[in-house]
Amino acid sequence: MNEKAAFLWNFILPKGPLLIGTTLSHYTYGPAKPSWTYKFSLIMALAQSISGHLDARPLKQFQAMSRLNDKLSPVHPGARASDAVVPNSYRDKAAVYVDQILKQEGVDSAMLGWDWKNDPRAEKPLKAEWTETKAKDGSYKEGRTVLYLHGGGYFLCSIKTHRWASWNMARLGGAKVFSLDYRLAPDSPFPAAIHDALAAYLYLIEPPADAGFAPIDPKNIVIMGDSAGGGLTFATMLAIRDAGLPSPGGIIGWSPWIDLLLSMPSVLENTATDYLPAEGFTHGGGASLKKMAKVAHTSVGDDQDALLEKLPPIQHYTNNKLLSCKYVSPVLETNLEGTCPIMLIAGDAEMLRDESIVFVKKHAEAPTNILLRIYDDMPHVFQMFGFLPSARHALKESGDFIRAVTVGGSGVADKSFERVSVTGERRALEADAVPEWKERIGRVGGGPKFLAKL
Repeated sequence: MNEKAAFLWNFILPKGPLLIGTTLSHYTYGPAKPSWTYKFSLIMALAQSISGHLDARPLKQFQAMSRLNDKLSPVHPGARASDAVVPNSYRDKAAVYVDQILKQEGVDSAMLGWDWKNDPRAEKPLKAEWTETKAKDGSYKEGRTVLYLHGGGYFLCSIKTHRWASWNMARLGGAKVFSLDYRLAPDSPFPAAIHDALAAYLYLIEPPADAGFAPIDPKNIVIMGDSAGGGLTFATMLAIRDAGLPSPGGIIGWSPWIDLLLSMPSVLENTATDYLPAEGFTHGGGASLKKMAKVAHTSVGDDQDALLEKLPPIQHYTNNKLLSCKYVSPVLETNLEGTCPIMLIAGDAEMLRDESIVFVKKHAEAPTNILLRIYDDMPHVFQMFGFLPSARHALKESGDFIRAVTVGGSGVADKSFERVSVTGERRALEADAVPEWKERIGRVGGGPKFLAKL
């Protein structure tokens, strides 16, 4: 059986009832969001069906399925990609800084639950991939670099699954993109990903003589990522600042996952219009928000520590005690002094929308430039759906930001919090977005008051 026939038999045919139901619903009741075409309704239905099985299948099986996608992710014809390896000596250098910032937070190996300094997987090469456009136009500038951290919940995907992002940022940002294959949970949980991201950053700014490129000015680097990679981007920015390292030119988070406590309402309110797993985007399988609510109601009341101790693991990335660490949930950071310009982009229809909004509300008076763009009707990391006008708009905004904040750029506005329509019109973010966020933030599921409603 050839590949196309196998795909039809193993994947499309079993989804027949879903496709028929989606078709009937789309044309009878209308799409889930006004701008969704029939094509996009089908894509979202299939994506929701796949993610809905995330906790039902063994984790290793899902990771293996994710790696199969690597073969379906060729380099774009207009791009040139080359393999790279960050020498392990840079992991050694980064470990000093990771140890420093963890001690500052009062986090030790006992709290982490594993010996991160002696991870056998850290002995394997830290792989990466350079991406650049074959044809350079006037927007390209030598030395301008994007350090890209892929998404995937900290336990899925790779640099290859996110070649679409690397290509677009090389093209629109006029830059070379350095995508990193950081270690994944649960085999290498927190702080392994930050450890690898810091190692890559040190490699870029202080490369060995045989690296094939000159040291890159930190101000000519933009760190960015999507989803968990977006959360890792924010955590890396904080780690760089707290370790006393030179700050990058800026960071970008696409639908950044910066609240692993699942404290904001959109996590449940937007399940019908997003493709992330429902009931709160938990990975532990045994601790969905509804199960948290049951435990809180029957046994622990308002005691968050007792609730987290009683629950099974909520996320694969780290244990329940550390979900409130700022390097795990960067939305909890209280001080942005000494950081760099920040751009956040999220979809109004996605489950992680509110944490981006809360981040900018919390830091509205911070001494750093922050841009927020919330796109109407859009789901999680909608930039990957390149046929959507909103995706093209958001990709261009990101490229403009990269060029603006790096060396020789025009800079960006001090603060700009906007919603963007499907046709590109902008309007100010309303003042009352995410009401009661101050009651929710830092509380698992938003706290007992909100868990009780489940």
